[in-house]
Amino acid sequence: MALMSMTGFGRARAELSDRFGVSVVVRSVNHRYLDIQVRTNLREDTPEIEAAVRSQISRRFHRGRVTAQVNLERILTAEVDVAVNADAVSEVLAQLSKVVVPEDFGGTVELGDVLAVPGLVSVASPETILEEEEVSGLRSVASEAVAEAEVMRREEGARLVLQIESEVAEVIGFADWFEPQMPEFRQRLLDRVKDRVEALVGPEGKLDPERVLQEAAVLADRADVAEEVVRLRAHLENFSERLAAGGVVGRSLDFLCQEIHRELNTLGSKCRELGVADRLVDAKSAAERVREQVQNLE
Repeated sequence: MALMSMTGFGRARAELSDRFGVSVVVRSVNHRYLDIQVRTNLREDTPEIEAAVRSQISRRFHRGRVTAQVNLERILTAEVDVAVNADAVSEVLAQLSKVVVPEDFGGTVELGDVLAVPGLVSVASPETILEEEEVSGLRSVASEAVAEAEVMRREEGARLVLQIESEVAEVIGFADWFEPQMPEFRQRLLDRVKDRVEALVGPEGKLDPERVLQEAAVLADRADVAEEVVRLRAHLENFSERLAAGGVVGRSLDFLCQEIHRELNTLGSKCRELGVADRLVDAKSAAERVREQVQNLE
C-alpha cells in the first residue's frame, strides 16, 4: 500500500436537483490525528450535509486536518412562494388617497412603490433541507473531491519517500563507515587511559585509587559503543522495512526517527574525535531532515 502525504487539494461540482447545485472543495494539511471540519455557505445548521461529507473523508483518510467547504447554489428556476398581504395593501392605498398632495408635487406613486413597503410582500425561498436523492448526490460530489485530494496526497507521498530513502541511506552510510573503525577507536581510548593513569600517579609515584577508578569508569563507558551501533542499525532496518511496506505508518516512522537521533547523539557524546564528529554531524543532519519529511506522511 502506497504511502500518502497529508497535503492535498480537490474540488468537484454538480447539480443535485432542479433546486440545488453544489460545489465541494477539500483541503488537507498535517495533523497528528484525523481532524475533519465541514463548512457551508448556509446560516442554518445542516447536519445531513456535514454527515454526508464527513463520511467520504473518513473512508479515505486516516490522519491530517481536512477542511471541506460546501457551497449550495440555488437554481434560479426553482419555485418560490410569493405572498401578498392584500388587506395591508388596501389599507396603505386607502391612507394614501387621504393625503393632500401639494400642487407643486411633480411625482407619482406607483404600485411598485406601495409593494416596497416592508411587510406587504414576502418571498419564501426553497427549503434548504436536502431530500434523500440530493444527499446521495452530495455524497458523490464529496467523494469526487476527496478522491482528487487523495491523488495529490499519493503523488506527494511518493516524492517524500524518494527523499526519505536518500537521507536514510546517508545515515546507513555513516554506520557502514563507523563500524570498522570501532576497534581502532577503542584502542585509542585505551591509550588515553594509560596516559591518564600515568598523570594520576604523578612524578612521585603516588596513586589516588579513587580518581583512577573514576577515570577508568568514564573511559570504559566511552570505549563501549557497540550497543549504540547495534541499536542504530536495528532502528534503521525497522524504519526501511516500514517505509517499504507503506500504509498508515507516519507516526511509527516519527518514533523511529527519535530513536535514531537518540543513538546518534549518544555516539556523539562518546566519540569526540574530529573525524568521527564531522561525519556524525552530517548523519544527524540527514536524520533530522528525515524526521521533518516523515511528519508529513499519513
